[in-house]
Amino acid sequence: MRPRALLFTVSLLAAPSSWAGEVSIEARGDSGRWTRAAFISPRKGEAVALRVAPRPGASIRWYRIYADLSRSYKNANHPWEPSPYAWTGWGKIPYLREELRSLRGHWEIHPLDASGKVLRGEELEPHPARAPHSVEDVGTFWFQAEVDEGGATSRSPGLELSDDRGLSPKVFRLSIREGDGYLGYLTSFFNVPGLFGSVPYQSYNYIGVDCADVLMAARARWMGKPLERDYNVAALVEELPRTARVQLRQGSPDRALPIGESIRPGDLLAVRYPGARQFQHVGAFYSDGNANGLLDADDLILHAGPEALHLSRLGEGAFDGEVAILRPERSRPRGR
Repeated sequence: MRPRALLFTVSLLAAPSSWAGEVSIEARGDSGRWTRAAFISPRKGEAVALRVAPRPGASIRWYRIYADLSRSYKNANHPWEPSPYAWTGWGKIPYLREELRSLRGHWEIHPLDASGKVLRGEELEPHPARAPHSVEDVGTFWFQAEVDEGGATSRSPGLELSDDRGLSPKVFRLSIREGDGYLGYLTSFFNVPGLFGSVPYQSYNYIGVDCADVLMAARARWMGKPLERDYNVAALVEELPRTARVQLRQGSPDRALPIGESIRPGDLLAVRYPGARQFQHVGAFYSDGNANGLLDADDLILHAGPEALHLSRLGEGAFDGEVAILRPERSRPRGR
């Protein structure tokens, strides 16, 4: 039941009876060096280890923190609402916390199971890992550690550091990506809530994303650069190199588009819906779904908005209309 899940959030925000300072989580991927950075972003398939410096006579607990993906959020009105795009205030994203009981007492942990899925508990019901678009082996996952010592509790950053913009970037983040390229970094944004009108701070820090900002935040992470400004779909169409323009109907283009020439994995599809004045939605071409070498209804698109990042078939209709195919890898967008 939802009330039980919410109890974890409320109880965490209550002040502890005795406070003993902050705990630092260290992390490493495969056999690399330990780091105290607030995040680690390994490739899928790499081993991951987290640790806290042991304290004699103390005990430790590990927690997962989840963003609620059961619905979408907004900072601004959607295009179909009255006063479209008008700022409405910071969207409130609920978070849940759950202890990983199997890791209690372990100062060093391996948060992935043998299949590569991130460990989770079974205490929350309904469990946030079963929400629509939740992914268990790639994407972003948040952790917290608590240490009890001499009647006092210390902890790594958690929900208590949240503000109006959402979860603090100081909360330890494990962002697993499918590969080293642009699409690989984009997959690290799985499990980040859909947030229409997200600002660069939110999208770059994996707090919440909309359709355009998730693509540019992933590109910034891939390039190792900050996200310098906010983007909308029209700006991407104006600033990124265009390889083709087609009409899609039920996911099928009005002319043949060979994959690898006019379009390739990682290219963006921006759509202007019939009757619309401007381009309104954008996603990234993920794969040739039926391996026929042509863009068609069976191909997969990775996109966010209004929901969290997810894969869709072109045939589902989300990109039916006038489509501009853009190439984000060859040219950095011009500053305004």
